[in-house]
Amino acid sequence: MKAEHYLEIKDLKVDYLHQGKAVSALAGVHLFLDQGEMGVLIGPSGCGKSTLMTVLAGLNPHYAGKAEIAGKTPVSGGETSLILQDYGLLPWKNVRENVILGLRFRKKSLGEIKQRVESILRKMNLINLAERFPSQLSGGQRQRVAIARSLVLEPKLLLMDEPFSSLDALTREEIQDFLLTIWQETHLTTLLITHNIEEAVFLGQKIFVMSSCPGRILEKVENPLAGNHDLRGKVQFLEMSTYLRSLLHQPGKGRCSRDD
Repeated sequence: MKAEHYLEIKDLKVDYLHQGKAVSALAGVHLFLDQGEMGVLIGPSGCGKSTLMTVLAGLNPHYAGKAEIAGKTPVSGGETSLILQDYGLLPWKNVRENVILGLRFRKKSLGEIKQRVESILRKMNLINLAERFPSQLSGGQRQRVAIARSLVLEPKLLLMDEPFSSLDALTREEIQDFLLTIWQETHLTTLLITHNIEEAVFLGQKIFVMSSCPGRILEKVENPLAGNHDLRGKVQFLEMSTYLRSLLHQPGKGRCSRDD
């Protein structure tokens, strides 16, 4: 039976132990994305956003409820790729070696590795930086390497956990534009976490607003403004940002005792 949505989360519940007691990080989460859509998660710190990502990446099998990608349970190293806010680059490997890493784990042939890596380095404007090490790159360049390392695996679902949080404002907008261009070319189903409301409005076709811990979806916002450069700073953009802020400032149900 074909899945109704490409990404389906229903009644998702995740608990963890804190000082010997079970604490709910997520409770009754419902979230759906169709293939090719870009969704954004926003919510207070500690509401379980990153916990949700670990479930979808196949890194956390300890959950109750439904979490399916194309009708299948998430599996680590499968059809998903996760980009973290610290980039996750190995400092002792250069750009090319960092990008190659995942393909080697998947035991691809040398010919396929070379073809895929050269192609993605050119696509991401990294070919001239291929022999540099992470310490020799700017924050924006390191983020592009992290994105390249994920895209070279040809994932079906791209997960991004606050990928631009450490960048300065101008570089952040540059990388947002870059991600948008990649998405427009590939229509890769993407789910991104951010604390930046304007970023959510610019990138998210669907914006999921989460409550305080235990996290649940307060509201799903359909966003027709996503991807429109001309609307940044315009009335419609500011109104959408203000609306999302009003949702985030609704009274919560307490906070978790750890980060999300």
